[in-house]
Amino acid sequence: MPPTDTDSALAAITSFRTLSTEQTTAHASIQTHLSSSSPHIDIHALFELYSTLYFRSLLHPAVEVSWSPRLTLCAGICELVKDSNGKYNRVRLKLSEPLLKYRPREDVLNTLLHEAIHAYFFLTTSWAHSRGDDGTGHGAGFLLLADAINSHGGYGITVFHTFHDEVDSYRTHIWQCDGPCKDAPPFFGLVKRSMNRAPGKGDHWWKRHEEECGGTYTKISEPELTREQVKKLSAKERAGRQKNKIDVWIVMKEDGERGSKRRHDDSDLTDTATVKQAPVTCPICDKPVEERSINQHLDDEHPP
Repeated sequence: MPPTDTDSALAAITSFRTLSTEQTTAHASIQTHLSSSSPHIDIHALFELYSTLYFRSLLHPAVEVSWSPRLTLCAGICELVKDSNGKYNRVRLKLSEPLLKYRPREDVLNTLLHEAIHAYFFLTTSWAHSRGDDGTGHGAGFLLLADAINSHGGYGITVFHTFHDEVDSYRTHIWQCDGPCKDAPPFFGLVKRSMNRAPGKGDHWWKRHEEECGGTYTKISEPELTREQVKKLSAKERAGRQKNKIDVWIVMKEDGERGSKRRHDDSDLTDTATVKQAPVTCPICDKPVEERSINQHLDDEHPP
């Protein structure tokens, strides 16, 4: 029988109750890192030191640590890696660069240690790390070891390290349901995601939604494309994004009473009013075209 999480937690705690020479050196190096005024944190160096101090030197080099620019739903994650025979042999520990880069340094350290505990349990229990009562891996063993490390080093490791405001700021692809669930809390028919993946059969809640609501999701918001993303669009896709700028002519007139400028449509134009049309760039061929003629240009030169 492999050790349980609790067995592994007790073994780790016993190892740092009385520090060895190597652990004492690691502890001093950690304090040197943390006393620096630099906001930069060398997570690779700290992880190796924490492995020596708190995890019986079992994490390095079996666990790979890195920053992830794409992890936006939680601050950290452990990924198990299989060998060519389909057996687990390594762990990838990833920290969210988007969520943690503007957080206090303590949040980075606590997240690093939180994920290190998970990695330690995977390695020491022959990959049988307990999921716990809530299915998240934060059972009795996790709580025992986290509490001991917090007490020893003055850290603030918690069960959950999701930063809700930061997570929500990256969920810029938004869909709205037109069914009854649009009036029901807590989501009011909204689905927000950091990736452009529409709600569908791949979602575990989709079948229930069809049975209880039956509404249709329509995308209502998405982030602006970068210049590089626009260049990758097809000609038809680029043309479809071109705003129609000649439906309304703009005449800016001084308001004598307020000193402000007002917007007028065709009915405000007089025989003496003149609108100077600046050229715009065709989104397909990049040629300069008079603004009032852009639609005709698209029809003549780039038919659908």
